[in-house]
Amino acid sequence: MFQHTFREKGLWRGWLKNGQSVEISTAKHGWDFGAGIHIHGNDDDMGDRMLFLKLWRLTIVLPMGVIEHPWPAMDGPQWSAYASSEFGLMFHWGMSSKSFDMPWFLHTLAYEQQMADGSWISVFDPDAKPYAEAYPFTYTLKSGKIQNRIATVSKRRHVLCRRMFKMFGWPRWIKESIDIDFDGEVGERSGSWKGGTMGCSYNLRRGETMEQALRRMGRDRKFR
Repeated sequence: MFQHTFREKGLWRGWLKNGQSVEISTAKHGWDFGAGIHIHGNDDDMGDRMLFLKLWRLTIVLPMGVIEHPWPAMDGPQWSAYASSEFGLMFHWGMSSKSFDMPWFLHTLAYEQQMADGSWISVFDPDAKPYAEAYPFTYTLKSGKIQNRIATVSKRRHVLCRRMFKMFGWPRWIKESIDIDFDGEVGERSGSWKGGTMGCSYNLRRGETMEQALRRMGRDRKFR
């Protein structure tokens, strides 16, 4: 039935004679429920019409033939309806789509940065300059080479609630993090055309200082 097949962890694919394939995949995280038909443009200026079925973390893609297709390669219309733990309720009709967040999804009431006097100002305020501290930061590449950088660290926080309660703004809770800027590229891609990391963020634990969070990130995080 299949000309050849391919398998890796979480994915199996089998190719038919017309170039289309049957695909079965499993996601590690999240969930989806629903179904639809998607048309993918291919390199022959034709369209691969496919039926996809989503059930929890399982996705099955079944071929439905090759059709004439005027859209660009790897783009095309979709007719579907499904619920997703990441995107909420999704509806597609042709080239149009509409999504609706689930009522229990998190909603950001405020995204703020800490100032020198301890107050909090919106990160979108162009005149606000957050309080920052600078620390030496070292990162060891797989080759054993050590990168020495200066990390400038400031504190940010998300004020959150469930979307169903956003009009009340309660119950709410706060998630703090550090925002980090390096004075040079960090990670395995440093110096390449892809480039290393110049900045990132990291969750801040209760009672932890910005420096302590930076050092914990240095021990636990790997940069590509």
